[in-house]
Amino acid sequence: MKGIFKGIITIAIGGTIFTISQTDLAKNFSKETGLTQEQAQQYVENIKDEDLASFDKIGSDFVSDGKGILSTNSSIDCVNYTYEWESSVLTCQKGKSQLATIGNDEIALGQAYIKLASDSATRDDISKVISLIDRLNTDLKFEIVTSMLSPQTIDEMRKSNSYNKALLQTALESKQ
Repeated sequence: MKGIFKGIITIAIGGTIFTISQTDLAKNFSKETGLTQEQAQQYVENIKDEDLASFDKIGSDFVSDGKGILSTNSSIDCVNYTYEWESSVLTCQKGKSQLATIGNDEIALGQAYIKLASDSATRDDISKVISLIDRLNTDLKFEIVTSMLSPQTIDEMRKSNSYNKALLQTALESKQ
């Protein structure tokens, strides 16, 4: 659970309440994204309470999306069909392999987020989510992703992931 109140952000992880400043969050977000400190601060300040979601909700969404990707992937027929995303660089088999990786990584990240909502979540669980966010952001560079999604969509997905990573990193750096 997250909430913002006058420049202070509180998040509950594993029964522990972390209180962090928007300035510290923006600093980590800037490092993560390459945005200037000012751009990162503006991004952080423009996030509304209604745009925030619980770790359970974020996790459930990632698990659902990952399962959807794996389901779609299982229906791709590389023998009888040619797909518009195929190219000399991206074969059907390579696309399927990349989709499987993304689907599995989304499920793993979703399960890790759900763990953060439990009373037994630890700092190691926070670190695991951070690591899995890095993995998913790397997956977003796959040819299958860049052939199917617009650069703007990919950028927004990375920023959303990076915001959550910066939030968790800032929580780890806080004294609780």
